Amino acid sequence: MVLLIACANAANLLLAQATRRHREMAIRAALGAGRGRLVRQMLIESTLVALLGGCVAFLLASWLAPALLALKPPSLPIKLEVPLDWRVLAFTLGVSFAAGIVFGIAPALRGTKAGLALALKGDVRGSLAPRFWGLRLFRRPEKRLWTAKTGGRASKLRDMLVVAQIAVCSLLLISAGLCVRSLLNAQSIDPGFDTQHEMLAVLDPSSLGYSEAKGRAFYNQLLNRVRALPGVSSASLAGYLPLTTERTTQEIEPEGHPAPPGQNPGIDTTEVGPDYFRTMGILLVRGREFTAQDGPSAPRVAIINEALAKRFWPGEDPIGHRVIVSGSHLEIVGVVPTGKYRTLGEYPLPFLYRAVLQEYRPHCTLVVRSAGDPHILLSEVRHEIQAVDSNVVALDLETMKEYMALPLFPARTAGLLLGALGVLALVLAVGGLYGVMCYAVSQRTHEIGVRVALGAERRDVLKLVVGQGMLLTLIGIGIGVGGALAATRALASLLYGISSTDPATFFSVSLALAGVAFAASYFPARRATKVDPMVSLRYE
Repeated sequence: MVLLIACANAANLLLAQATRRHREMAIRAALGAGRGRLVRQMLIESTLVALLGGCVAFLLASWLAPALLALKPPSLPIKLEVPLDWRVLAFTLGVSFAAGIVFGIAPALRGTKAGLALALKGDVRGSLAPRFWGLRLFRRPEKRLWTAKTGGRASKLRDMLVVAQIAVCSLLLISAGLCVRSLLNAQSIDPGFDTQHEMLAVLDPSSLGYSEAKGRAFYNQLLNRVRALPGVSSASLAGYLPLTTERTTQEIEPEGHPAPPGQNPGIDTTEVGPDYFRTMGILLVRGREFTAQDGPSAPRVAIINEALAKRFWPGEDPIGHRVIVSGSHLEIVGVVPTGKYRTLGEYPLPFLYRAVLQEYRPHCTLVVRSAGDPHILLSEVRHEIQAVDSNVVALDLETMKEYMALPLFPARTAGLLLGALGVLALVLAVGGLYGVMCYAVSQRTHEIGVRVALGAERRDVLKLVVGQGMLLTLIGIGIGVGGALAATRALASLLYGISSTDPATFFSVSLALAGVAFAASYFPARRATKVDPMVSLRYE
């Protein structure tokens, strides 16, 4: 979309250039050049400019592409590479060549079409000068003057290109506004656990050939050493943390109430250790946490969230009830609030926790709660892991704030990229509108002088020029808003706490774009009001 806006700007510049070169083309035609040769000449010029622009863009991309990798959170289990090889160069030059041809053909055809006699006399205003769509100059009937009817197709094409730029720009800005507001909402969403005072370390001693007994001993020794560190409030284990890419789903049914075949949807589960909920800052609604007594030989127990309690035992106390998970009967000993488990924007999902002491997992996440800054504990926890076994290395070692970069990754990426592209689109579109209005004023210098000489006031000239710019802007905004209503539905999965058709965003972006466009039209209009009638009457 930004490329389309840039190409529309280039087409407008080529149209203006074609107007200025109209006499030159007429002389070439008078000397025997066919129209096909003239069109080819102008297309070659526009294509060369486009290819040079593509080469410059390729060089800029080689510097900026590594910045894309900075958006990827360290915990994302994907390796990204952005090589700028011959395929990228070929694609860039191909797009540049196509843009030069497609957006250069109309100016080339317009610049080689005008009447030969008029062009040789140097008078091209009647066929190529811009018009202002029949806007009336004055309110009082006795002072109404003629409206400009000149300009024809060239000015219409320029106006259409400006409208297209504003429309695409408004669509991009609305999408960017939705994503930026979504990012702000996502950062304020309560994930259901504390993110300020924890750090974590992902461990997998089974990769070194640890048996279950040796693995249990490793985790037990590590927990004892970490809990003894200064500044550590508590520490625990979890099979995996909420909002990660890992997930375990199992069929669960309340004891005595078997679900019909095929009607038992899977429910997410994980294994956690004693003090897990206190370490994560999750308050118990009722019941108790897992303890050291919930070992392999103890009765199987489970803790559920409120969403699961409402599904199986609505209006009842679930404590003491039993559920069947993978053939095992587990007694409910606690209930915790419903948090976020898959994404920040999800609806309340049922969730079940099992005791890690009863269900051994070799791949676990060590969670440590700090009384102060958790960054201080990173090196100390790494040292304790090495002290227990120097061959075990933490797969991930980070604070909970750093960990939250992963669930915020879609919202942050969409917000930053669309925001940057939206600002770039705004600069290009407003620059295009400003350029067209400046060119229109320069082409109508003689006419404006005549109007002023016949009694037009400066405010009327100001109103005429600004009115033309705002008319184009409002048409473009209307088209852009209509397109955004349909296009932003594709962003719904990336938005948190905001609708893809949020009226406030649509209105504020439209108002801001109209304000900036007004400024872009005002300065050329102000220059038009300073036209000296004596000078302009002798213009050209």
